[in-house]
Amino acid sequence: MADSGFTKLQITTEESKPETKTWAPLALGFRPFFLLGIWFAVLLMLASLGGFATGIWHYNYFDLPLWHAHEMVFGYAVAVIAGFLLTSVRNWTGLPTPSGASLLLLALLWLAPRLLSAVPFLPGVGFALLDILFIPVLAIVIGIPILKSKQANNYPIPVLLIVLGMCNAAMHLEVLGFLDAVSSPASQLAVVIIIALIVVIAGRVVPFFMQRSIGTRPTANKLIEKLALPSVLLVAATIAIGNPWLIIIVSLLAAAIHGLRLISWFDRAVLKEPMLWILHVGYAWLVAGFMIYAFAVLMDLPTMHAIHAWTLGGIGMFTLGMMTRVALGHTGRTIQALAWIPVAFVLMFIATLMRVILPIIKPELLDMSVHISATCWIIAFIIVGIRYSSILMRARVDGKPG
Repeated sequence: MADSGFTKLQITTEESKPETKTWAPLALGFRPFFLLGIWFAVLLMLASLGGFATGIWHYNYFDLPLWHAHEMVFGYAVAVIAGFLLTSVRNWTGLPTPSGASLLLLALLWLAPRLLSAVPFLPGVGFALLDILFIPVLAIVIGIPILKSKQANNYPIPVLLIVLGMCNAAMHLEVLGFLDAVSSPASQLAVVIIIALIVVIAGRVVPFFMQRSIGTRPTANKLIEKLALPSVLLVAATIAIGNPWLIIIVSLLAAAIHGLRLISWFDRAVLKEPMLWILHVGYAWLVAGFMIYAFAVLMDLPTMHAIHAWTLGGIGMFTLGMMTRVALGHTGRTIQALAWIPVAFVLMFIATLMRVILPIIKPELLDMSVHISATCWIIAFIIVGIRYSSILMRARVDGKPG
């Protein structure tokens, strides 16, 4: 059964429908941003793997480690979130979001810094301003319909985007020499803000997807749902403050809350549906990330393993699951895993295991783990890109707008 895949209540009005004459790739926000996000994920990891393996990096603005960290969040993850929000906010509010020419301009605003970071075309300040601009614009674009519809439960979304934009600005300010030693905490804080957005989105879509796919909607624990977002925000706040014991306590608390949330979503039937279990496994990596982060701070170890549990496992797997499902639902197709897509999901799981667990067990195998993980990531996204590019670029199969 095809579903649009966002909420239990779908609001549709003539005003909110995209123009039927709009070129298909620009009909709704998920189309250009998912397409760009998928193929950028391939290029991001190819460039990172090549740079780390050879020691050669065409430097213009970022050094390689900072570019990799920055683009994982502000390149790939932000593209997927933009595509989802530009589509779902239209459904939630019944009000229009960009399509056609305005959507093209928004996509180009995201794309320009990705292209210009490698060529000496703009001075540093000009490049920084260009890169910083996209997230506030996105916050305004999706914030206006949310405010107009007075949907208080959605108010945190544009606020989280604004905080995410501030993290991006902080990283640029260090590169430009205006601030010192802020890139690392700002990048970690940005990852946690992305997690907070996923937590909000997951609470909306996972139970709905389960109901549509397996006929079972998990019963929400009201206390857990109320604590889900605040617990992540507390983690973000303690990382910003930097107090180790606060970080440990709050991270373990977040792990417990989201572990209980995940348990409440479990149903054996999920294991038979790749389009569901990818979301559940991705969410499980978010929980693991909180636990690993607390352990790393407790033992005075680097937190990179927790960061990769969040980025590769949580963000990578959850966003891949969202894109593959949403693209099918919003193009009028049946929600079932296309050929080779489960292979891509398994490769993403292997990529996360290799990057997170193997170096913890065998630190001397770090280089090997990086190479295997990056290779699995690249192959997974190439598979998805091959299977989904035509879907994202063609009109709906049912003839409806979008």
